[in-house]
Amino acid sequence: MASIARVSLSRLGYNNFTRQLCKVTTTNNVMQLAFISHKSKRVDRRRIAPFDYFNKKYGFWAQLFDPMVDRCDENTKVIVVEGPVAAGKSKVAAQLAEEFEMVYLPPPTFDEYYINEYGYDLRTLDDRLSPPSQSCDVQKFLTNPHHPNVPAFQFHYFQLKFDQYITALLHLLSTGQGVVLDRSFYSDYIFAKAMTNAGYIRPQALKFYTDVVDVAKLMMLRPHLIVYLDVPVDAVKEKIKKRGIPYEVNSKVFTSEYLQDIENIYKQDYLKNIITHSHVLVYDWTKEGDISTIVEDIEFLNFDYDKKAQKMADWTFENVQELRTKRELYTNRYFLHIDYMRNELSVSELYYTAEQDEERYNILRQVPGDEYAKGFNKSMGDKNILWKYQRTPRIRTMRTHARELEVLEKEVEKLKAAAKQ
Repeated sequence: MASIARVSLSRLGYNNFTRQLCKVTTTNNVMQLAFISHKSKRVDRRRIAPFDYFNKKYGFWAQLFDPMVDRCDENTKVIVVEGPVAAGKSKVAAQLAEEFEMVYLPPPTFDEYYINEYGYDLRTLDDRLSPPSQSCDVQKFLTNPHHPNVPAFQFHYFQLKFDQYITALLHLLSTGQGVVLDRSFYSDYIFAKAMTNAGYIRPQALKFYTDVVDVAKLMMLRPHLIVYLDVPVDAVKEKIKKRGIPYEVNSKVFTSEYLQDIENIYKQDYLKNIITHSHVLVYDWTKEGDISTIVEDIEFLNFDYDKKAQKMADWTFENVQELRTKRELYTNRYFLHIDYMRNELSVSELYYTAEQDEERYNILRQVPGDEYAKGFNKSMGDKNILWKYQRTPRIRTMRTHARELEVLEKEVEKLKAAAKQ
């Protein structure tokens, strides 16, 4: 009955819902506004306080009365900066976020997953574990691409990127603020395919990976815009040397063949397919360019398409209830992760055996601060344990401390302050 009530109220246009996200036609079609605006043109815009999803529950009453649609404007967009290794994606993404009053989310790292809340790095336990039970991150892959856990590493990397993309969509729908990312889970398969071509992953594992990613995509909303920084392989290798990260410079993975394969898959597969939905801008970034050129090009893009068009189709909604349902899913992301989980006996490299599970369990029991939740471990010096109350966070990611949450929590406070002015 509650669900019926919510749908009915949305159809009646309750709480300014007739203005939808951010334009509604006479057929209740919901779409984004046409053009992204530079911050200099947004000085006098109306600012509505964000929904503080860090401290508030998005429940029944919030779904009815939260002015979600009213917060959204022409800059309520998802922009993803793509390109090869060391192309300068993070710098460009951060600059675009600044120019358009959006928020830049740094890419997820395995440090956020393997380092616990007391600062203990679980990867230091590897020397006490058999190879199949050890950790595997970017550094280990680039150092030893034939490590038995490389397939699991790539699958887990997809999970971390997918998890971050959920957070990005949750922030956008809760605050109306646009988000800029350095890569996303949509382009992650490029690297899985290149790793398979290089012999680091079996074709059976790639098929399993592809099936899982296809399921994960079902409830997501594709980016509005892809900015691709094009850098030829020779220049990429020079940039890797200039960046000077030892495990990248000395990597057995970053051969000309591997880097060329990544470029080919980007251009002949990913960009070719994503352009049917998203806008795509490609720039020669061999010597880096002027960010103002990208800003100007973005301002000329039209995001307003007919509801029957493939372009921006993910951002077309028949009514607000459909959008609320998406937002509720992103709030309770557990179900989004469960949806793609399944077993496949033909790819045993993605699972731990019973013996490996037992081995890992016995080692992890020895980790300092892992006996209880943070703040309740006397052995770690925690005080006043008897009088403490554990507050369950509203946002729970797959990583111990996802750094984008720190960025977004500060951003929500800034948006609150701006709405009061």
